[in-house]
Amino acid sequence: MQTQTNNNVYKSSQPLKEAVTKELLQQQLEVMTQRVLDPEIGLYGPGSMAWKVHGNISVMFGAGAANLLQLAHPWVSQAIDQHSQTQTDPMGRLQRTFLNVHSMVFGNLDQVLESAVRVHNIHAKITGQVSESTGRTKKKTEYFANQVEALLWVHATLWIVALHVHELFYGAVTQAEREQYYDESKLFAFLFGIPEEAMPENWDAYVAWFNEVVDSDLLAVGKVGRELVDYLFTMRSWLIPLLNRHRIHTSVLLPQSLRAPFGMPEITPALQKKFDFDVRLIRTAMKFVPVHLRWIPSQIEARRRIKGKKTDLITRMTNKMVYGRPLLVS
Repeated sequence: MQTQTNNNVYKSSQPLKEAVTKELLQQQLEVMTQRVLDPEIGLYGPGSMAWKVHGNISVMFGAGAANLLQLAHPWVSQAIDQHSQTQTDPMGRLQRTFLNVHSMVFGNLDQVLESAVRVHNIHAKITGQVSESTGRTKKKTEYFANQVEALLWVHATLWIVALHVHELFYGAVTQAEREQYYDESKLFAFLFGIPEEAMPENWDAYVAWFNEVVDSDLLAVGKVGRELVDYLFTMRSWLIPLLNRHRIHTSVLLPQSLRAPFGMPEITPALQKKFDFDVRLIRTAMKFVPVHLRWIPSQIEARRRIKGKKTDLITRMTNKMVYGRPLLVS
């Protein structure tokens, strides 16, 4: 995955190794709350880059790459392997993840704060020992989900991959839009207790830090990570044709150093041609498909809520499929 940067190397003044305690989370939620202009709209709103990028259904094109980048961090893969229901209830876990994340992005302030506390409490229980030596992470190392560095890495995979995918379909954004997007991402980071001083200064420094992590031995794929990825791309037999195509998308979007360790296909001219074809197809389709196939259902619901309108039947049905309930942000 190619990302734009001016090589502005990030040097954090905040120890990334520290844990996010309840006290630290509350401090960051207070900072975030002070920056919210309208509690009924929530963190962002229709004019935000966050809604423009993360509210478009095409963002799902990068879901595989974001997931694998997260799993390349040994703490993340170990936590999912030891504490998650990914392999026993994959659809349920996906629904719960979307429920929490989309409540944060598209909900009103009360729902945002409720989701932040709920996710923190879940993470607080996720601790353990690493089962294998991978990269710089040694076997039996203690890990905990509420570590600033691990949370910041997951944050970066979501926001950097999403913008990269958005630009594939809609063209490059301006530097000013990048900075707006990055400023908005800080509000999302606060929901996990990540202090602003732990984050890079600007977008270019953020991308530089991301690239440094990719090139470092912090990321490494062990047996646990590889098995999780193998499962993700074969979890339902009837989905395998679609998952095989998504495997191509994921491989192209991944950094080269992670493709082989995860068992992703090599980028050949034929594979690149398939990827480019799908990008052109989706880019064209997005110009003609109805709104319910263009936007994340919770964003459609949020836009109607802001205008004082009830959620329409199609959105309620889509919400039920994605989140397990007909209303998310209302």
